[in-house]
Amino acid sequence: MRSFRSSSDYYNSIANAYDNMYEDIYWTIAKQQIKVTIEKHIFSMSGLSVIDIGGGTGYWSLWTLKKGAKVVFVEPAQRMIEQAKEKIRKEMGMDLREVPIEFINCPAEDLDFHLHLEEKFDVILLLGDVLSYVDNLGKTMENISRATKKGALVFGTVDNYLSYLKDVVIYGSWEDYSYLVNHRKLPIGSEYGTFEAGAFEPAEIENIFEDYGFKVIELSALSSMPSLESSIKYGKYFIFESEHLFFVAKKV
Repeated sequence: MRSFRSSSDYYNSIANAYDNMYEDIYWTIAKQQIKVTIEKHIFSMSGLSVIDIGGGTGYWSLWTLKKGAKVVFVEPAQRMIEQAKEKIRKEMGMDLREVPIEFINCPAEDLDFHLHLEEKFDVILLLGDVLSYVDNLGKTMENISRATKKGALVFGTVDNYLSYLKDVVIYGSWEDYSYLVNHRKLPIGSEYGTFEAGAFEPAEIENIFEDYGFKVIELSALSSMPSLESSIKYGKYFIFESEHLFFVAKKV
């Protein structure tokens, strides 16, 4: 199996297949859970300024655009951006120049070189496990903090370290276990290849955001049960087992 140097290299290689890879019941419930949670915290997105970091093929940018938001779309994988542009153009039914969206091709760590971060955002989306994939977490968090208004909301997902740990104990080798403990990373991916991704314990998410001026106001397992209702109701009880953590943070 091919091993990719970075997550953006991996996602460039699977851009055409990406959407079809995330249509199973797990991801269907996950996307519904995220939508319900966002709508619980934000009554209306009309006129809000949203930055979608790690925007992938544009699923969340399109969703917020349809709700009346203005969007800055940030994605390091150029082929994913191409997919996003085509999707948004078709779904919005207009030329992209008429859509209130700006596309930026860069990793989250380099955002300050491409965007005036003093242009504060109301909503920050980190919904593609962005913090698990970045090379420089500190620089990424600095950029996110600079880009947010007081009271702004961050919605994001990350890979769960405790889930990594469980899997490596059951399926991995001693070398895999030692690497995970020492580096907090493991190879992940699909039949198309792998790349290294970091993972976080629930308390780490709270501490990281607190260090950069945020308060985590909600932390839940993502798609932890076989229905949307039970995933929402019981997700907070499964944060030590789930594959992905879903968090909501507020700039204080």
